[in-house]
Amino acid sequence: MHNFTSVHSFEKSKHGFQLASKVISYAVPCVLILVVLVSITLLVHECLFLFQLDEAGYGDSYILYDVLHFQKTGIIYRDLAQPPYLPAQYSPLVYIFYSLPGRLIISENPFVAPRLITITAVLLCIGIVASIVWKLIPSRLAWVCGMLLPFSIRSVWDWVLQIRGDFLGISLSLLAIRLLLSDSRWAVLLAGVCAGLATQFKITFIAAAVTGTLWLCAERRWKDAAAFAALVTVSSAGLYLLYFLREPRMISQMFALFPGVRNVTGNLSLMDQAVSELVILLALFGMASIEWRTWPRETLIVLFVTISFAVAALTDMQAGGNINYYFEVLFGVTPIAVLGAFRLMDLTRRSAMLSVVLAGVLVIHFLIPRSLQLYQWIGARNEMALGNAEFRKLEHALEGHRIFSTVPRLALLDPEPQVVEPYLLSYLHRIGKVELAPIVEPIRRNAYDVVITYEKLHTWRGVSHIDPTLRSAIASSYQPHCTFQGFLFHLPTNVERANSAMVQGLGNIGCVPVTQPGETHW
Repeated sequence: MHNFTSVHSFEKSKHGFQLASKVISYAVPCVLILVVLVSITLLVHECLFLFQLDEAGYGDSYILYDVLHFQKTGIIYRDLAQPPYLPAQYSPLVYIFYSLPGRLIISENPFVAPRLITITAVLLCIGIVASIVWKLIPSRLAWVCGMLLPFSIRSVWDWVLQIRGDFLGISLSLLAIRLLLSDSRWAVLLAGVCAGLATQFKITFIAAAVTGTLWLCAERRWKDAAAFAALVTVSSAGLYLLYFLREPRMISQMFALFPGVRNVTGNLSLMDQAVSELVILLALFGMASIEWRTWPRETLIVLFVTISFAVAALTDMQAGGNINYYFEVLFGVTPIAVLGAFRLMDLTRRSAMLSVVLAGVLVIHFLIPRSLQLYQWIGARNEMALGNAEFRKLEHALEGHRIFSTVPRLALLDPEPQVVEPYLLSYLHRIGKVELAPIVEPIRRNAYDVVITYEKLHTWRGVSHIDPTLRSAIASSYQPHCTFQGFLFHLPTNVERANSAMVQGLGNIGCVPVTQPGETHW
C-alpha cells in the first residue's frame, strides 16, 4: 500500500511538472502577442492625430510649403534668390505625389491629405511584407505573423503621419523584392521598374536595384539580370533626366547638403535604436535557421537587408539624418524575423529555462515600456483637441502682423515666410552654401512686429536649430517678451516700434510675461 501511494505521488508530481513545462513553453508566444497588440494600439493612437494643426514631426512644414508651392506654380525647385531662400532637397515624386490630393480637395488643414498618403504607404509596406512572408512560408500562421509583426517597429510610430518620401519609396523597394520572388519573367521586368521608381522618392533607395541585379547574376539568370538592370536605369536615371530638363535647378538643390556635416556618434546612436527593435532580435534567430545553399529566396531577403543597412549607415553619417534612414532595413528584415519567431517557439518548447529567460527579456525590454506608454496615452486622450484650440488662439493673435519665426509651423502662418526650415539654414550656412544677409538685415531693422523662437535651445546632432549669426541679429534687435506653449515671443527693443496690438493680442491668449529676459535659453 505504501509503495502504491509513493508511485501515485510520483506520477502526480511528474504530471504536474509536465503541465508546468507545457505552460511555460507558451510564455514566449504569449508575450510576443501582447507586445504586438500593445504596439498596434499605440500606432493607432499616433494615427488619431491625423487632424492636428501642428506638425506631426519636425520638417513637415518645410516639405508642405514646397508641396503647396508646386500646386500653385507647377515648379518644384524654386529660385533661391527669393524667400524662403532654402532648397527643396527631396526627389521630385515626393512633391508631385503629395500635391495630388490638394488638386482635388481643399481642406482647412493642409496636413490632412498628405498624412493620409503616408498612412496608406505604411499599410502598403506592411501588406507587401506579409506577401513576402507568405511566399517564403506558405502558412496561414506565418502570413498573419508577417502582417502583425511590422506594427511592433517602435521607431516607425512617430513617423506614420510625417510628410516624407520614405514609406512610399520603401513600399516600391519591397514590391520589387516580392516580384523577384515570383517565377514569372514578367515579374522580373516589373521588379526592375519598381526598384527604379523607389529612387524617385529618395535617391538613396538603391538597395532593391543593387540586390536584384546581384541576386539574378548569382542565380546565373543573365538575361533577366540584364533586363532588370536596364529597366532600373530607365525608371531611375531616365526619369531624373526628364525632370532635370524641365527643372534645371533640381540637381543643385537635391545635393545642396553635399558634402555635409559628419556626425559619427549621432549615427551610432540611431543605429543602436534600429538594432534594438524586436524584429532585429527575432531576425537573429531566423538567420540561424537559413540553409544558405538551398534557400535562395531567403538569401535574396538577407542580401537586400544587408545592402540597405550599409547604405543607411553610410548616408546617415551626415548630421541631418534621422532614424528614418533605417526604416527600409526594419521592414525588409521582418520576413526573416518571422522565421526567427517560429525558430524561437521551437526552441522554447524544448527548454523551459530558455522559455523563461526569453520571456523575461521580452517583458522587460518591450512589453513593460510599451504598456507604460499606453497607460500615459489613456490619461491624455484630449491632447489633440487642446493643442488645436491653443494653436487657433495663437493663429488669431498673429493674424495681420508681420512675423519672423524659427518655428517652422508658425512660419507657415506668414503668406511669404522668410525662413521655413531654420535647421537647414543653419546647416547650409555652416558648410558655406547660403548667405544670411537677406535674412538678418530686416531683423536688425526691426522690420517684424514679432520674432518667434522655441522657448528652449534646440540642437540636432551638433547643429543648432538657429544659426549663431541669426541668433545674434535677433538678440540685438529684439527682446524676449512672453512664452506660450513652448514658444518664446520677442518684441522690438525699440519701444516706439513695438506694436501695441501685438502686445495686447499676446496678452489675451495668456502668453506668460518674461520677467528676466537675460535668463532665457533660446
